[in-house]
Amino acid sequence: MSSTVAGPPEVAIDYPEGPRVPEGDLQTRRRVELLVALRQWYDSRGVEGAWVCSDLNIYYREGDPKVVVAPDIAVAFGVDLVAVENQPSYRVWAAGATPCFALEIVSAKTVRTDLHVKPAKYADLGVDEYWRLDPTGGDLLDPPLQGERRHSGRWTPIEVAPDGGGLRGRSDVLGLDLCWRPPKLRLWDIAVGAWLLDHDDQIARADAEASARRAAEAELAELRARLGDSR
Repeated sequence: MSSTVAGPPEVAIDYPEGPRVPEGDLQTRRRVELLVALRQWYDSRGVEGAWVCSDLNIYYREGDPKVVVAPDIAVAFGVDLVAVENQPSYRVWAAGATPCFALEIVSAKTVRTDLHVKPAKYADLGVDEYWRLDPTGGDLLDPPLQGERRHSGRWTPIEVAPDGGGLRGRSDVLGLDLCWRPPKLRLWDIAVGAWLLDHDDQIARADAEASARRAAEAELAELRARLGDSR
């Protein structure tokens, strides 16, 4: 007679949201601008499996929810979008890809962590480039835009050079130039030779298109009125 010994029941592991670190208006504005610009850029180019997230918990060791990091901006390619869309957190093993790019927008509360703790975390995660932005323009970081690239297991500085009253550095993994144009961090598409549109740009474009449409409609109405009077 044989018997079956049941093992202990499996325990579901939770990979929760947050907690969020409170941030000021400067940090929030810059973060949202970059998120909108990058998402719109990838959507317009139709890049499959491109994923941009902001302030989202990224878990990268299955079974251990204590191993987590939440970049202000992260970009990954080759992502299973069904597994990550509308989810409260990003689990690398479910997404199928590790973020290659991470950026932190520093504040007085986070600058030490961003400088001295996050590099090791992002190396452990497998990020290829780690960038930091000081939205105050230099009160917290000198220079206010800094980037590092992982090479042979070590972080090496990315050249950030003066450019038109601001700073410019190149992200190889994104194919973009990161350009500090106070008060914004703008993104330049190297291949196309154009700025990525942030939220303000998109609103301005929509307003301009609406104004042009109204002007054309008014001109057409005036022309029809003239034709009517000439009959």
